[in-house]
Amino acid sequence: MDEIAEDDVVLDLSDLADGPMSFTFLIGPKDFGPSGRAIKLAYEAEGYSVAIAIDATPFSVPSRYDDHFTTLMPNTGPFQVQQMAEDQALISYHLAHTGSTGPILYRPNGEGIIQLIFSVPMRVAPKFNIELVDPELQVSNQDVQRDGRSKKVMLKFKVRHRRTRQIIRRGVAVKSIELDAEL
Repeated sequence: MDEIAEDDVVLDLSDLADGPMSFTFLIGPKDFGPSGRAIKLAYEAEGYSVAIAIDATPFSVPSRYDDHFTTLMPNTGPFQVQQMAEDQALISYHLAHTGSTGPILYRPNGEGIIQLIFSVPMRVAPKFNIELVDPELQVSNQDVQRDGRSKKVMLKFKVRHRRTRQIIRRGVAVKSIELDAEL
């Protein structure tokens, strides 16, 4: 076994009885402090933490499921209603992740898909007009991907060469982006 580094964390479980053991995975704000025996990873820039804690009372797996994985979901939590709409949560995540305060335009991924995250949720999926600096390039309706869950907060699109119809997989200069959700 390799030596334990000074900044490694070790959760000693040698005093626990042999047999199945239950763990809880907790996701919370970065200043959240789990009680009992736990390991916490705090992601300062993102503002959240992940903790793994040993449950005080182990969950007993019914014998017919001994050879299967078990997924648990609590019946109740600290909130009785959803705290933020899903579309606003997606925007808030990207704003926190990038440190931006306005719309976010990501570079193309390996397939040439560019993501535009709006700064606020739209009433409906907006119509768009994307003008690129290079007149040989274009974004057309056929190159837009819309997901029913995120169409009011995000636009995914590809850029193509007008003549060859080849998808451009590198970043391109954008002259303007207009979004119209018809107020």
